[in-house]
Amino acid sequence: MVLGLEVSRLARSSADWHRLLEICALSDTLILDEDGLYDPAHFNDRLLLGLKGTMSEAELHILRARLLGGQRAKAARGELGLKLPVGLLYDPAGRVVLDPDLEVQQAVRTFFLTFRRTGSATGTVRTFREEGLLFPRRLTTGPHKGELAWGPLVHSRALRVLKNPRYTGAFVYGRSQTRRLPGGKERRRLLPREEWHTVILHAHPGYLTWEEYEQNLARLRENAQANGAERRKSPPREGPALLQGLAVCGRCGERMTVRYYVRHKELVPEYVCQRAGIERGEPLCQRLVGAEIDRAVGELLVEAVTPPCAGGRPGGARGA
Repeated sequence: MVLGLEVSRLARSSADWHRLLEICALSDTLILDEDGLYDPAHFNDRLLLGLKGTMSEAELHILRARLLGGQRAKAARGELGLKLPVGLLYDPAGRVVLDPDLEVQQAVRTFFLTFRRTGSATGTVRTFREEGLLFPRRLTTGPHKGELAWGPLVHSRALRVLKNPRYTGAFVYGRSQTRRLPGGKERRRLLPREEWHTVILHAHPGYLTWEEYEQNLARLRENAQANGAERRKSPPREGPALLQGLAVCGRCGERMTVRYYVRHKELVPEYVCQRAGIERGEPLCQRLVGAEIDRAVGELLVEAVTPPCAGGRPGGARGA
């Protein structure tokens, strides 16, 4: 017997609920709650349980729609409290202000000035490393949640800062859309700017203007057309390298990328481990000329697919 105060509360998903009813019917298991005793093997009881489960799922949908509607209405007025990036805080009155810590303000301003000077996120990270500059962040988990921590600037954090419109003093809501996938996982998709739910300019103090923010994004798009982890829409790389996307660095374990140079009018691949250089502005981990590596891999591949000799004749001759 399955016991519950209100078994329809199990029906957050009709698919799971009806699967439970099917298992109980096949195993002669009863279901009991405060409203009565049910036998899923009987048609009337199963019909009643199915209706209660459908109503429970509909109730959950209505509650979620009401909560989301209230959240969107509050966002349209610019009153919804959202997580702020480092450099911005809520004051006691609930208004967004610049972080009162002058070191944090200086670090954020130095970041944007460095990006305008270098023209790339990678160049900004490298400049911070070479000059020994640290960048702040707010801890989101653990016993020190909410406290400020300083550390080296990494490429992924630099991109997040450059793409965050809150630094312009604008209130923005609805930049992404979340979709639930089979198995309970969720996929988050960034929406184009014309599909954002709310954009309120000059809602609070900021570190740069909206025009400068758009110029930074345009610079990132220009850089992404040629290189870097932000390349999304370019076609797969052409070239003779056999291990594109397959080579792994034996020192740090990161995936290696491929570069090409011309030698005797032929393209020669070179495998480069540059993840640390991109992410933290550090020197390249290692680089290897790919010609000999590809030749050795090609020989192993041919040896693996060539059948053994039979009857004194090479196995490949018969197929030829």
